[in-house]
Amino acid sequence: MRKTAKFPRRRFRFPVILIVSTACLSAVGCSFGQVASAGAAYTLAAEHGTLFYAFDTLTHPEKSTELLAQVIYVRKFKKVEGATVEFTLGRESLGKVLTDKDGYARLKWTPPKSGDYEIKVKITAVPDDIYKDMLKVTPASLLVSAKPKDAPFIVIDLDHTVVASSFFRVITSGAKPMSQADRVVGELAKNYGIIYLTHRPDLLGNKSKNWLTDNGFVRAPLLVSSFRQSVGDSGKFKSARLAELRKDFPNVRIGIGDKISDVEAYVANDMTGYLIPNYDRDDDDAGDLRKLAKKIRKLDKRIHVIDGWEEIRAAILTGKKFPATAYADRLDARAKQLKEKKKKKDDDDDDD
Repeated sequence: MRKTAKFPRRRFRFPVILIVSTACLSAVGCSFGQVASAGAAYTLAAEHGTLFYAFDTLTHPEKSTELLAQVIYVRKFKKVEGATVEFTLGRESLGKVLTDKDGYARLKWTPPKSGDYEIKVKITAVPDDIYKDMLKVTPASLLVSAKPKDAPFIVIDLDHTVVASSFFRVITSGAKPMSQADRVVGELAKNYGIIYLTHRPDLLGNKSKNWLTDNGFVRAPLLVSSFRQSVGDSGKFKSARLAELRKDFPNVRIGIGDKISDVEAYVANDMTGYLIPNYDRDDDDAGDLRKLAKKIRKLDKRIHVIDGWEEIRAAILTGKKFPATAYADRLDARAKQLKEKKKKKDDDDDDD
């Protein structure tokens, strides 16, 4: 089975790569190739030499919550202290705050009632002239989703789930959505709260949000990892994040993703999982198909295995079942056909 490369192997000469690689290699043991690719992605995601992004959050109505944004100077990968950041809801300024030593701007705010609040976050002043280009940076978007404790939610992965590729193509503006994903997610949003949960790092949050909006997906909270988490285990990150989330919202009940580790994280948190397996549907290697079938047969019974968003719609909105064993049977049947086809071809070649 052919593997889809996550990043192109290139040499990038940016200070960000060397600085991040030291932290990554010592802290989590990732490869230099991973770091170089991440460094390149961060540089491509920067605007006017700056990474500026804000964090979506879920909370309850009338509960004080922290609005959070971060400012990083990419050329030296420096977290900027003393920049002035303003948070605005509509025409109302919620307040201006200075970034701390880690580049974070923090402001307490209480949503008055249930609803989704789109807050704009803007750099309005900088501590030194070397940062003056930061004043040209496009304001970031922050969503506060205030929902009651019993609100039902569906958690959705991004890469190879709603995006028909990895996040690097999102950064380079080459990513396409999965067929019918925007329409079906919109239908699901009529009955459930939507949460986008991704292993992508926070530094790429703006690009991820913009891609979702540009491709017609409903605006919903995007929950991301930190850089250190992003080079670690995706399944462990998602399982821990879901456990934390379900303390406040115990009715987070459904999860959709492309990795077996995704759906295992869902069922570990008492959720129903829907797996869209990420493999080459045109693969002609019978052995690879049998290996995938074997893995799928071992899945928990709460996991449904499907081939696309039309089946997701049928499963969640009409109750149609897509058992993992049935999907594995189809894979094995295809593997058998491929094996017989190869045997026939070999026999024909022997006769020539």
